[in-house]
Amino acid sequence: MKLKNKLNRVLHDRGLAEGEVALVARLDQGHLNRIKNGRVQPTLVTALRISQALGIPVQQLFWLEGNDASEGLRGEPRGSEPVGAAHA
Repeated sequence: MKLKNKLNRVLHDRGLAEGEVALVARLDQGHLNRIKNGRVQPTLVTALRISQALGIPVQQLFWLEGNDASEGLRGEPRGSEPVGAAHA
């Protein structure tokens, strides 16, 4: 699975420069550019800094390509069992 992001779209839609976001997120602008273009994957801390700088929840900014986050570990939709239900 590959980590994807919508940094380019958010920066464009808001009229922000990479340098502005990098400064607020306390990142090197070149590193932010490499993350934006998918050349490097950010650490969790870096992803959180970027999302906080943009005011966007991290899960709306970054996601795993090909991953259906609505399914649990066993492929069952989350919330399909009542709380406390026993597994067979």
